[in-house]
Parts: sequence; C-alpha cells; structure tokens
Amino acid sequence: MDFFGNKLKIEGGRKMQRLFNEFNEHYKKYKKNRSNSRRFRLYYNQNKEDTRSSTAKIVDYVIWRIILFFGVLFMLYFRGMTIYTSTIIATLTLTGLHIVSIKLRSNRIEDLKKEKRRVVATQRIYKEIMNKTFDELKEYVEKIFSERGFNNIRHLHSDTRNILMEGFYGGEKIMISFYLHKNDYDVELKDIREFLCKVIEHDVKKGIVITTADFTQDSYNFIENINKNYKISLMNKELLMKIIEVNEMFPTEEEIDEIIDNKISKSEIKWQKYKTAAFSSKKIKGYVGLSIYLIITAFYIPYTFYYIVVASITLSLALISFILYLKKNMEKEEGENQEVKKIFENL
Repeated sequence: MDFFGNKLKIEGGRKMQRLFNEFNEHYKKYKKNRSNSRRFRLYYNQNKEDTRSSTAKIVDYVIWRIILFFGVLFMLYFRGMTIYTSTIIATLTLTGLHIVSIKLRSNRIEDLKKEKRRVVATQRIYKEIMNKTFDELKEYVEKIFSERGFNNIRHLHSDTRNILMEGFYGGEKIMISFYLHKNDYDVELKDIREFLCKVIEHDVKKGIVITTADFTQDSYNFIENINKNYKISLMNKELLMKIIEVNEMFPTEEEIDEIIDNKISKSEIKWQKYKTAAFSSKKIKGYVGLSIYLIITAFYIPYTFYYIVVASITLSLALISFILYLKKNMEKEEGENQEVKKIFENL
C-alpha cells in the first residue's frame, strides 16, 4: 500500500509540475504580447466622452466599492442583523460584484481592443495612401482589385486628383476611378457625371468610383436613379478600408503594437511636460507667496476655512516642487558622473 501510495504521490507531483510549466509558458507568452499589457489596456479603455485620467478612474472605482460595501453593511445592520453577519454578507456581496465586473470589464476591453486596433490600422493605411506617389498609388489600386479577382487591369488616365483604370471581372469590362481626397473633401456630382461620360465613351455598362473621403448626397441620389441602365458602385473611405482589411493588406499585429506604443509614449511625454511645468522650481516662490497671502487674507473674510484649504494645497505644491528640485539636482550630478565614467571605461 505504501508503495502504491508513494507512486500515486510521485505521479500527482509530476502532473502538477507539468501543469505549472504549461501555465508558466502561457503567462510568458502573454507578457511578451504588448497588446495585453496594462499600458495598452488603459489605451483601449480611453474614449473622448470619458476625459478622466487613469488615476481618477481607479479612485472612482475604489470609492464606489467602499460606498457599496458600507451601504449593504448598514442596511443589513439596521434591519436587525449582527455587525458580524452584516460584515460577512457585505463582503460576499462586494466579492461577487467584483468578480462579475471583472468578467464584464474584460469582455468590454476585448471589444474596445478590436475596435481601437482597427482604427489605428485604418489611420496608418490612410496616411500611407495619402503619401504615395501616383505611380505607387496606381500599383496599390491595381493590387487591391487584383486580390478581389480582377484581371487585365489597365491604366487609362490620371491627373493630380484622379486615376482612371479599366479591368475585367467575371469576364466583363469594368471602369475604375480613384479619387485621392482628404477627409473634408467629398466627391461631387459633377465628378460622377464625368465618370459616367467615360463609361459611355468606352462602351462599358459597369463602373466603380473610389475615394479616400466620401461622396455628396446628390452623388448617392444620382447613382440610384441611373442604376437601371448602368451599374455604378460608390466606394467611400470606410468601404475601401474594409476591402483592404479583407484583402489582408492591413498592418501586421507587431506594426499596430508599435504604433500604439508610440502613441502612448507621446501622451506620457505630454503628461511629463505638464508635471514639469506644475512642479517647476521657478514656481516655488510663487506658491509660497500665494500661500502666505491666502493665510493672511483668511482671517479678514468670512470664508476662512476655504482659504486655509487652498493655502495648504499651494504650500504642498511648493514643498513637492522643492523636493523634486533637490532630487533632480542629485540625479543630474550622479548622471553626469556616470557619463564621465562610461567615457573612460570605453577607452
């Protein structure tokens, strides 16, 4: 029995070790993927409507949990339960809510991740298209339609804002017109009419008009009315990006990670600039002077408490600025010494 018992223990230990190793490998892969890092998740969670900083979101999150905990605790306690029972139920309620919220938040962040990464990819593609030469753009448009099954694509004409091409799809000739416009410049009705004239001139019944912006409403209405005799499709920026995505011509995941990382780094540099400006050594005298003025003024007006609070804040800013100033000077001195050492070490 001891022999079999020891054997089972050994086998169980090996299985546990294998599971631990597998988990460790998955965790390492997860950590290596920048798209799952905390910095990236905070980026995905940002939106124009919610202007709160990451710290403010954490503070709000904690405050609401505290309010919920004590709300449940006092409600149960005043209904006749003991403080011990009320505390246990409030803790279990908060834990359950926390688990559910984590799951919901993870799902939400995954959706935001897909959405944000697609936006980043489309922005990158749009910039690349807008910066291409006309020869590069002709090749790019040809590649887009070749991937969709077009063949014998031929360039007919181009100018500073338009490329006209023709190709065959399903054995039928189709005219293609590509307008290189910025976001705020829509393709107008006169441009669509000119394209229709080209379609008729080349004895073609079908055509596609593409733009890197959009079309005016009159253009959409016009196409609806003529589609009985001619089949003309309008492809705006959004549709163009969808086709490029389907063609697997989007940036790679590594490239998207690099773009997002660069965006985050730039925003961090901006925040550092604001922080440097707020805690500048040049402002120490100003903070101290303002604090003294507020403290003196507080005793001669009815709002003494508020003035004392503001004076405390400005005095704290002065103290923090002074500490950071000393720290910066020490780090600067050490940094210069290290640089000198490295120079001579490399000789």
